[in-house]
Amino acid sequence: MTDPFAQERPAGDNVIAWPFRATSMVANARRDCETLQRSVATLQRCLGALGDFLRNFDDRPEAEGLRAHMAELNELLSLRLAQISRTECLLQELLRRG
Repeated sequence: MTDPFAQERPAGDNVIAWPFRATSMVANARRDCETLQRSVATLQRCLGALGDFLRNFDDRPEAEGLRAHMAELNELLSLRLAQISRTECLLQELLRRG
């Protein structure tokens, strides 16, 4: 028995469009990712400037400790930046498909 209300559709044409609100939320999340990426890049530049300042710092052991800590922070920021970038790509793909 066939459904009298069913329409003939080509294979793969059974995609349901996202509601506008969901699409808007994904677009907003993507923009937030871009903002986070810029913020992380700014933090990394600030760490670089602080590193330049520490080169003139007289207290060698203290400066070395700070530089080591800054290197750790920079590495963590780089990891977060990669995560944000992957998230943004996934969101962009959702928007493209939506």
